[in-house]
Amino acid sequence: MPSYLPSIQFLNPYKERVIVVGMVQEGKTNLLKWLLSQCLIRYTVFDTLGMVRRGGFQPLKPDIQTVVTPPFHNRLPVFKETCKEVWKKGNQIFCIDEVSEFCTKWEIDDELDLVVKMGGNRNIGMWMTTQRVAQVHNNILANCKHHFIFRTYLPQDLEWYSKVVPKEVILMSKDLPQYYFIYYELGKTPQSFKPVKKMD
Repeated sequence: MPSYLPSIQFLNPYKERVIVVGMVQEGKTNLLKWLLSQCLIRYTVFDTLGMVRRGGFQPLKPDIQTVVTPPFHNRLPVFKETCKEVWKKGNQIFCIDEVSEFCTKWEIDDELDLVVKMGGNRNIGMWMTTQRVAQVHNNILANCKHHFIFRTYLPQDLEWYSKVVPKEVILMSKDLPQYYFIYYELGKTPQSFKPVKKMD
């Protein structure tokens, strides 16, 4: 039976990679905001579609925690500059809501790829969400240790994601009610959870 989410501790947050996947309107951004609401260290959030700020979300420590909400028409150049700034400063978590806006399964911008592949050397952890896991570059998926999986159905998503996460774990999500999710840390037993507190 699903349970309420316990305290999930990312033991080395400046090194950890986290991805939240699932269909639209399943609660991915709400979960991201819930995780951020407990975060006491430096972070930069790239609020791609303006959904993180929606509902009045505010960082706990605005002196070291930033939410970047770009004009939609200008999101690509702003994202590149944000990646450069995160790389330059290091020592933080870089959160990207809807990361598939900035890559495909085969192509990834140089600025993002640098943070993905080398960010650990500069103490940059990454938390990301996506509706379409089949559009997320393998460099990103292959580096994620923590997976939060909301309902995921499409065959293309199942096939691509199963290169990283066992397919039987992903398929567990098909029977979940809306807003429920699976938490899977690589190599450990998956757990199903009830929705977290609504953050809007």
